[in-house]
Amino acid sequence: MSTTLQIRSVETEFAAAAKAEAARRKMSLSDYLKELIRQDLERNSAERRRRELYAEIAHDAPPLVSRTDTAAALAQVRREMGLG
Repeated sequence: MSTTLQIRSVETEFAAAAKAEAARRKMSLSDYLKELIRQDLERNSAERRRRELYAEIAHDAPPLVSRTDTAAALAQVRREMGLG
C-alpha cells in the first residue's frame, strides 16, 4: 500500500539540485526522495536505539570502583590462583 506525499514551497535551488542529483544517480526524482526519506528514518531509528541502550547502560552501570580497589581485587585473585 502506498500514499501520495506532496512537498510545497521548495526553494528553486533545492528543487533543481534534487533533480540534478536524481538524474546523476539515474533515478527519478520521486525514487531519489523516497530513498532519502528511508535513509533518514533508518539512521534516526538506529540513533534512537543507540541512545536508549546507552541510557540503559548508564542506569544499570555499577558504581565506579577506585584503582586501589581494583588493584586490591586483582592482587587477591592472584593470591588465590597462587600467582603472587
